[in-house]
Amino acid sequence: MTTAKFSQWSPLSPWSIISFTLLTAKQLLSSGYAIIPVVYTGWKQGFNSPWVIVAIVAVIGVILLFSVLNWLKFRFKIASDKLIIRHGIIFKKADELPFTKIQNVRLEQPLYFRPMGLYRLIVETAGSKENEAELSALTYKDALSLKKQLMAEHDALFTQTDGINNQDVSDSHSKQVHTLSRKNISELVLFGLYQNNAIWLAVILGPIFGQLDWESVESLQLVQAFLTWYDNNIAVSILLQLVFASLALILFYLLFSILSIVSAVLKYFPYKLSRSGNTLHRTGGIIAKQNDALAIKRIQVIKFYQPLVGRLLKLWTLYFKQVKGHEVENRGNTNMLIPSMTRTEISSLLPELKGIEASATVLPTDYQRIHMGWFWRRGLLPFIVPAVNSYFLGLNVITDIMWLAAGLFSLGIYLKYRQYGYVIEGDDLWFHSGLLGHSWQLIALTKVQHVAISQSPNQQRSGLANLEIGLASGTVKLPYISVNAARDIAERSLALIHNDHRNWI
Repeated sequence: MTTAKFSQWSPLSPWSIISFTLLTAKQLLSSGYAIIPVVYTGWKQGFNSPWVIVAIVAVIGVILLFSVLNWLKFRFKIASDKLIIRHGIIFKKADELPFTKIQNVRLEQPLYFRPMGLYRLIVETAGSKENEAELSALTYKDALSLKKQLMAEHDALFTQTDGINNQDVSDSHSKQVHTLSRKNISELVLFGLYQNNAIWLAVILGPIFGQLDWESVESLQLVQAFLTWYDNNIAVSILLQLVFASLALILFYLLFSILSIVSAVLKYFPYKLSRSGNTLHRTGGIIAKQNDALAIKRIQVIKFYQPLVGRLLKLWTLYFKQVKGHEVENRGNTNMLIPSMTRTEISSLLPELKGIEASATVLPTDYQRIHMGWFWRRGLLPFIVPAVNSYFLGLNVITDIMWLAAGLFSLGIYLKYRQYGYVIEGDDLWFHSGLLGHSWQLIALTKVQHVAISQSPNQQRSGLANLEIGLASGTVKLPYISVNAARDIAERSLALIHNDHRNWI
């Protein structure tokens, strides 16, 4: 299949039935419809009845039939300025995706397509919460050709919209692909280590451990030997107990990190981010090879995130936040990212991202904090509950625990207050936030869609205000800043976009 052939209505390869089958099965299982016949049959006949097997086979047969019909009715073609897809078994549908609305084009090779050397192409548009188009079982040549055509048209239209002359257009398209960042396996291991959400794995494993017979576990000879060793060597000193507890927490974190590390390596290795014209390309993946393309003009905010362990390792993760809805890394709020970046690497990368509107080239080291009033309005509230209980019940074990919990909660609010702040650099706004970890968000004021300033009566008396900045990627809120600073940011943003008639995305 050649590029010229895409201008005619084209079917997908019969191998795409695999994708249709997996998608249909996933939808039925997630909604629960697929298990209704099986459960009903088992309830009526008994789950050891042969009819249960018949029901399972019938469900699989219906899924396969539905997938085959979907494949037979699926057609696509590329017109002069849009991708058109026709599909639907009973109700016919025609989806038209203008090139100007395409945000990402992702090329993947799932494990089940690898033996045939086939790929699937996923097209996502701005503001969509689902995949707008998925073309499965394409050869690498066809998939790459389609991807380049879609993104080339996108770049050309953006270049014309921005008023760049023909010479600049020619120069932009004549630029060769150049690499912006590569990550080896050790850097991805570190990424998995510091991005590890061990707390969520602990929450998942909690109910499982709750089902264990701990009395039987305690009676095991190995456990008895460990408890004896602990009583004789560790329990004799509070300092040794603290050291042991700290080492145990570190060990548990490392054990929980194994899943995160393996996931990072399988998903991203060998990681490579490159730029071609006005498009970023991210490749990598061991199990499912991926080749993502993101138009630079679609980037609304660059987020630099550093969790607690990342702060110890002095490593950052960069996220390219796009038009809110559907992002490159698939599902929800996860965006195309660059893992394990140092400050030096960030300073080298930012100048290579011309076209994102923001002109900053260095990650700030300090920021203007918000007013202390934000903390006082929140930090004292947790103490109300233990104070009331102590007044009526007096001090006891329960109220002591309440006071301790209130103190820890208030400490968390204070740490969050300490991380709130901002920096203005020309036409760029840096927004800082966090708790134990922290993040910077780089916002080009030319990307602002709306601003709102609000004040409570107490803020009016103190000359403070809350500033809300609306972007296509979401909202950024700066609470308890000087009303003069809020007005300056708002007026500067509105002045920049007042005469800017380019595509708002």
